[in-house]
Amino acid sequence: MKKHVQVIVGLLAFVTLLLFTAAFILNLLKINASTVTYIGYGFALAVVLITAKYYVDKLSMAWKVIFYVIAILAIVDYFLNIF
Repeated sequence: MKKHVQVIVGLLAFVTLLLFTAAFILNLLKINASTVTYIGYGFALAVVLITAKYYVDKLSMAWKVIFYVIAILAIVDYFLNIF
């Protein structure tokens, strides 16, 4: 993984942690945190997909196809909540 990609993934992971912590605190205060949680899931999905992409690049074409199918389904589910 290239250095700038590592920095971006690290930043996304840290922001995800901050968002989920903020959502936890807001829930303790009985404040609706669904938007913060939704954004946090988006950041978590980005971290997982970026990391998995670099791992799958080393594997055979069959695994790449499986990755892209699952990635597309995960992204569609994130935005449309169909699954």
